[in-house]
Amino acid sequence: MPGSSAKNPSTDNPEGTQKKTPEQEAPPKKTEYDKLPLPQLIAKANAQNPIAQFELASRFNYGRGVPRNTNEALIWLRRSATAGNADAARLLAVKLFNGYDVPADHPEALYWAKQIAEKGDLPAQLMVANMYANGEGTPRDLVQSYKWFAIAAVAERPGAKKDDPQRDDLLKTAAEQRDKIGSLLTESEERDAQNMASDWWLGKYAPQKAAPAKAKTKKGKPRKKPGGKPAI
Repeated sequence: MPGSSAKNPSTDNPEGTQKKTPEQEAPPKKTEYDKLPLPQLIAKANAQNPIAQFELASRFNYGRGVPRNTNEALIWLRRSATAGNADAARLLAVKLFNGYDVPADHPEALYWAKQIAEKGDLPAQLMVANMYANGEGTPRDLVQSYKWFAIAAVAERPGAKKDDPQRDDLLKTAAEQRDKIGSLLTESEERDAQNMASDWWLGKYAPQKAAPAKAKTKKGKPRKKPGGKPAI
């Protein structure tokens, strides 16, 4: 099986996978609906608005203006994340990985982390890589772990923030862990992992970088009919 080296990697849990107590859970992220009265918010959430669904989940999760209700929070987080809301998927992944007032569910945590890792989310990519390295929610696979650490170490994507100290720390962590995992792979496994990372990156970002510039059209003079008058 790929990545089946016998040694155990000494990986450091990247941000987003460090186990904490519920009291240490990250503060709620504000949305455009954070001041919306509850009846209107529920109406929007029931109308399949993913931001409203996330806001409602957040209120239940943290007990903001409503009694804290983890079951309701999970219901609305899953609905929002299924609709493509990255914030909901991120909170689900971290909550289920750490077991914040819910039973830990590593397979589901990995599923949601991968959803946003595929979209270029750097902390999620580190989380996925670490989970593959440690066999959390999935059979241990060092080739997949190397692939995701290698992708995260590049982190060159449209819209990425530059000169961000926290991002720089994550990039450094990704590169260090990639090399650490690489030392546990055979040459063939490492080459396969590098190719997988390269294929992923090229398929995701190269078309955007290589998009040809729009050809400039030359405005010529109006074509004339025989007789000297321009054609209309």
